[in-house]
Amino acid sequence: MPRKYWLMLFMAAAVLLFAGNGSLLVTDSVESNYALTAKEMVLSGDWLSPQIYGHYWYDKPIFFYWLTALAYKIFGFTEFASRFFPALFGLGGLALVAWGGSKLDNERSGFCSALVLLSSVEFFLISKSVITDAVLFFFFSATLLFFYLGYRDGKASYWYIMYAAAGFSVLTKGPIGVLLPGLIITLFLLWQRDWRVLKRMHLASGTLLCLAVAVPWYAEMYSLHGSDFINTFFGTHNFLRATVSEHPRDDVFYYYTLVNLLALFPWSGLVPWAVYKWQQAGRPKLTEQQRFLLLWALVVFVFFQCMATKYITYTYPLIFPASLLLGDMVASHTDSVNGGYRLFIGGGFALLLGGAWFAVSNGLVAAELLFLLPLALMVGVMLDYVLRLCCNERALGIAAMAVFFYMALIFSIAVPFSEQRSAKDLGEMLTVQEAREVGLYGRYPTSAVFYSDSKIVKLMHNSEVAGYVPKDFSWTSKNVMPYATLEANPYDVVVVSMGSYKSFMKQSNASWQVVDEDGQWLLLKLHRLN
Repeated sequence: MPRKYWLMLFMAAAVLLFAGNGSLLVTDSVESNYALTAKEMVLSGDWLSPQIYGHYWYDKPIFFYWLTALAYKIFGFTEFASRFFPALFGLGGLALVAWGGSKLDNERSGFCSALVLLSSVEFFLISKSVITDAVLFFFFSATLLFFYLGYRDGKASYWYIMYAAAGFSVLTKGPIGVLLPGLIITLFLLWQRDWRVLKRMHLASGTLLCLAVAVPWYAEMYSLHGSDFINTFFGTHNFLRATVSEHPRDDVFYYYTLVNLLALFPWSGLVPWAVYKWQQAGRPKLTEQQRFLLLWALVVFVFFQCMATKYITYTYPLIFPASLLLGDMVASHTDSVNGGYRLFIGGGFALLLGGAWFAVSNGLVAAELLFLLPLALMVGVMLDYVLRLCCNERALGIAAMAVFFYMALIFSIAVPFSEQRSAKDLGEMLTVQEAREVGLYGRYPTSAVFYSDSKIVKLMHNSEVAGYVPKDFSWTSKNVMPYATLEANPYDVVVVSMGSYKSFMKQSNASWQVVDEDGQWLLLKLHRLN
């Protein structure tokens, strides 16, 4: 592939993944937990034991908190800093799939695989989110990619990179970072009926390398916190997550089918096309490489479908092998991206545009720049046409169209959406009012704690306390924010959400005065009679 194509690819990726990151507010409830934990790590000086609200917090391993805290040390407690390492590891994942595709097949396949990944919906979303998944994606993918390269080529360096990457996966997400790749590798070797490779894998020294990366932090945490760490981290956030659904409404058999159809858009439509072509060709025998990549994707899909708790991001690791398979197909069969497929893509973008319009028209997102989306699609269509005339790279035009659409999506939908899902205004209000400690009635906004130096205490009725107090091996163990009872409210200053104001006033025996508001929250001060 010409060097200018690679330059265009990574310039577009850098712009897409970093654009608007300083304007995307830290949102509730997931992003703010990571951001606040990393902020407390910097402020406390304790870079070993994660804390939130001043309490030890064993939700995730340490590596992502280290990265986010490092970004805060460099850039300050800003939105750009919060999203810096997810975007950087997104670029790393793109480089890995490009290099991997080139190594497995040829440079053109690597380029097309990178195009598929870059323009996929989920890659764009994950790489701009303050969550662990972009970092896990990189190390998880590196573990399995370098396993196969070591299996195929026998280079010791590939094996050792695999072991180190597995260690960092465990340090990023927990035991799943090594257990799931281990399951995929075991099933592949069963399929191949090839156990002799175990003698070449440097198992002893490689396992020591993996343990040297992953174990020291876990060992130190156990030494410091004992059974509290074991019960919460391994019991609640690993075993319980697998056996008891945190969100029962999502525990349906078709959940990840729908998720991945959207996650791989605009390339998901090529999957049935590939199956059709394979059948039309008489179902030729899959190559060893195709078997491994298909097994990788299918095991990730089935494994998380069997888990009780389901999240949109859990099956993200299958996007890597899917990008390699689809990228190689696009590179080898230019007829896969034909006029008919462009109709499918056009229909998909029309649905996304319709969804955005529905959200805005129904008040779900207060967007004033919605016009950017159809404008971006028009520019993308024209660019697609120009690229096909100039270089006949059909996949390049589709990827360019998607990137333009996502760029418009950032400023027209994502930024206003983040403003509605964040309590930054409340945090700034508390700072201006110099409210160091307040009660709060209504939904608890962790982002307000991140954006202020205030202690925010959740107020609840006496009857709610028993169901709220954290218990081992229960989802209540995530209830770590400070709380007090409404009946014995000790605070002269209280924050109340707009929707909860009438309920609060009805149940309060005191007289309160509104001293500030931001459209979502009211700041009340106890009115004392002289």
